[in-house]
Amino acid sequence: MAFRRSAQTLVTKKKCIPELARKYPWTRPQGDETGISIYNFYTRSKLPLILSTEGNLKWYVCGPTVYGEPHVGHACSFVRFDVIRRILMNVFDINVVFMMNFTNVDDKIIDKAKKVGQTTEQVSSHYESTFLKNMQQLNVLRPTIVHRVSDNVQNVIEFIERLVESGHAYVTGQGSVFFHCDSYEGYGNLSRMKVLPSEKTMFDDQKRKPQDFLLWKPHKVGEPFWDSPWGQGRPGWHIGCSALASKVFGGKIDIHCGGGDLKFPHHENELAQSNCYHHTNQWVNYWIHSGLVRREGDSEKMSKSRGNIITIPELLEKYTSNQFRMFCLLRPYAMEVEYGENAMKKPVQILNKLTSHRAVAQSYIHGEGPSVDVSNDVLMQHLASTQKVVRSALADNFDTQQMMSALMSLVQVCNRELSKPSNKNVIRAREVYSVAAITSYIDKLMSQLGFNLISKLESHADSANSSQSLEDIINSVTHFRERVRSFALGGDAANATDEEKSLIRVHRDSHSALLDSTDQLRDKLAATAGIIIKDAEEGPSTWHMIEKTSDRPSARE
Repeated sequence: MAFRRSAQTLVTKKKCIPELARKYPWTRPQGDETGISIYNFYTRSKLPLILSTEGNLKWYVCGPTVYGEPHVGHACSFVRFDVIRRILMNVFDINVVFMMNFTNVDDKIIDKAKKVGQTTEQVSSHYESTFLKNMQQLNVLRPTIVHRVSDNVQNVIEFIERLVESGHAYVTGQGSVFFHCDSYEGYGNLSRMKVLPSEKTMFDDQKRKPQDFLLWKPHKVGEPFWDSPWGQGRPGWHIGCSALASKVFGGKIDIHCGGGDLKFPHHENELAQSNCYHHTNQWVNYWIHSGLVRREGDSEKMSKSRGNIITIPELLEKYTSNQFRMFCLLRPYAMEVEYGENAMKKPVQILNKLTSHRAVAQSYIHGEGPSVDVSNDVLMQHLASTQKVVRSALADNFDTQQMMSALMSLVQVCNRELSKPSNKNVIRAREVYSVAAITSYIDKLMSQLGFNLISKLESHADSANSSQSLEDIINSVTHFRERVRSFALGGDAANATDEEKSLIRVHRDSHSALLDSTDQLRDKLAATAGIIIKDAEEGPSTWHMIEKTSDRPSARE
């Protein structure tokens, strides 16, 4: 008998049910031990990551519903998942098959198409392209497999047919198909939330219970539709992910992920219909979620519906993709975060320290700057210790926060060695190896996580066709400035002729103006081009580049 509206209807509520019986507890998978622990939202605990196929990992991510501009919330989720994917691939040598869907048939897309006077296909295609472009700008790896709901409606129909045949779904007189939640005893196991059947709620007249959710929606004039056994219509929201993921991975997925706002109802409904379709209790072995993002000072999550978004182009106008990636690394991936100028200060500072350290280390390796007698034993011991800590941290639920702490400690130790008083008698060739090893390790690790610490100048030099690269030009400018500065400070007086010494005394005031000019040149290069010049008490001046942001440090930092 259909559940009818009462005279006084109540708004649907999601209720947390801590005492919910776990009808289907998590079962340890049979397969390949990886040595990695991962937080599984299903059990609310860290568990060993075991692959169903040795050396290979099947991973599904819920892609966006393409009706608007991607924003910082999307960026944070997909950069975080990209970092985890890169850790699995590059650090632990696991072959990851990463699948994503595009929901391109949905009420929100239809509403947007009507509003802008376009077809749903035009709207979804535009925002799909925008999303992929934005992800590329953020250096997020492209998924191994991408599917769209509209291209796989026949798979969706076949999926729904099996659920109807097995009694897990029912067809209404209006041509709707609903999943029958009471037919699945484990409903609510994932999120520990459900709509209680005792609550009267506002819902379709043909629905049997409030928590039953839509699998197939009957056609309305002006909306896209497909033929089906239940009449013309289109898929509901939740069914697309289950049908597409099952088409590729079958009845078992290693990792399923998405934003924290998808836990209920989307992932709960996905799990229910997929377990019923595959006649299993554990379609997914590990569920992980990215924490939501709020703007600084805002208590609500960033979302298009609330109108409080920051688009990815707006993000990249102020910060680089490296800086935003560092922002994502400095907090656990499941943690909710605030995004804004204050939150971005630390990521920018850390990247500047890494870039500055790399420049100083490279100068030392190539025989530039003052001679320093570094302790190779000390540096190599710290490097070996750091490598162990980093690998252990990444194996512990991908703890990039702990990883970065260890890495910056290594940088601090190396910088301290490179800042020792100069020793003109040191034989540089015997001292370079440890600094080079540390620089190589940091470069490799950061590259494995999706960063690019190689300066624009090095990239330019690799691709330049002219005999004089941009690096040569800046070297010349730095050298010329150094000569002018040395003259202004009287540094050449010892080797000057009597006549030159007399001129130095006469023009002392003009020397002060020259010194001011060299400082102005240094500051201008830092502000406009991100070129940081450092003057040494002994030896030549050195320079390096930092990434351009609105929060650039002064050249003296």
